[in-house]
Amino acid sequence: MAKGKGKQGELTRQMIVNAAAESFLEKGFTNTTIRHIITKLGINAGTFTAYFRTKEDVLYELVNLVLEQQFAVSEKLVAGRTDDKILLYAVETVLQLYIVEMNENLRDVYYNAYSLPKTSALIQQRVTGKVETIFRDELPQLKSKDFYLLEIATGGIMRGFMIVPCNIWFSMDVKVGAFLKNTLRLFYVSDEKIEETLAFVKTIDFRQAAQETVDGIFSYLEQQRESLQKQNEG
Repeated sequence: MAKGKGKQGELTRQMIVNAAAESFLEKGFTNTTIRHIITKLGINAGTFTAYFRTKEDVLYELVNLVLEQQFAVSEKLVAGRTDDKILLYAVETVLQLYIVEMNENLRDVYYNAYSLPKTSALIQQRVTGKVETIFRDELPQLKSKDFYLLEIATGGIMRGFMIVPCNIWFSMDVKVGAFLKNTLRLFYVSDEKIEETLAFVKTIDFRQAAQETVDGIFSYLEQQRESLQKQNEG
């Protein structure tokens, strides 16, 4: 993908990722064009395509970062409160629902990430490993391929719940409750455990956590850019 050499090449690549992330947040993924990104940076199309062939290639890069940030914030939210892996799974997934609800541009970014071939495959690969780690003690009879199929199923549920915005009849509480009940039942979680999980997620300020997640992504990108800039100047 990236063809640039040395520190300057890495800096250019990072600047493209930063500009794309800002454009996706400002316009959504669908309405952002490569021209928007290169105009923001003041580069030509040839420079962009030396590093990324398409918008989806840049989104692929960002998906990895977003997942890592979501996982980190989720672990922080449960730290010192519980070691229960099922509760951690609930926090990770509910956090994503809250991030998507922040604005329509984020909804569009996540919708495309879960819909486009390369990014959806990356999500399935990354989350399958997490799901297997969380549920393998409860479901020892299942193999990795079984958890992969379960991730495809639960990922489809996530995509469906993300697409539909909250409204007067479909509040965030309703969305979270319905999402967790449907996904946890696929993992054969008992009704009693589901009720415990629903009660636990109600104790967390997910709106603040969602903002922290998004802020953390941009903070990391900026730190990377500044670090590369200093290395290039040195």
